[in-house]
Amino acid sequence: MEKVGLYAGSFNPFHKGHFNILLKAEQIFGKVIIGRGENKKKSNNPIFPMPNFDKFGEGRFEVVEYKGLVTKFIETLPYDVTVIRGLRNSTDLQVEMEFNSWLKYLKPDIKLVSLFCDSEYEFVSSSGIRILLDEGDEDGKAKNLMI
Repeated sequence: MEKVGLYAGSFNPFHKGHFNILLKAEQIFGKVIIGRGENKKKSNNPIFPMPNFDKFGEGRFEVVEYKGLVTKFIETLPYDVTVIRGLRNSTDLQVEMEFNSWLKYLKPDIKLVSLFCDSEYEFVSSSGIRILLDEGDEDGKAKNLMI
């Protein structure tokens, strides 16, 4: 049975840092599901469309949208998954340690793996991209970070 990874997040927008983690996850898992959930703590307006992953190769990634807790979403899947979390820096590490504790509290048998992005993407965040886009992005720097 192939190993299945679930890369869960709000991905609004999905950017090159996310893609960097996705490529690393692909080296570990036979199948990677990109689970796009809604994060009510984040401003999700406007909602950016997910990129077309078909251009990266047939069947490499599957995008699934879900609502509610990722632990509840996992219970709807017909196979065992490992949740993939991306880390940029030590600040992310602190946040993810707490998030992982919550996930384990809600679903004690959950499997988790954290992957660090390459250093060139340490500064890239969806919220940073949204701020640049809100300010006009005349030079296209924000769009250059998106997939």
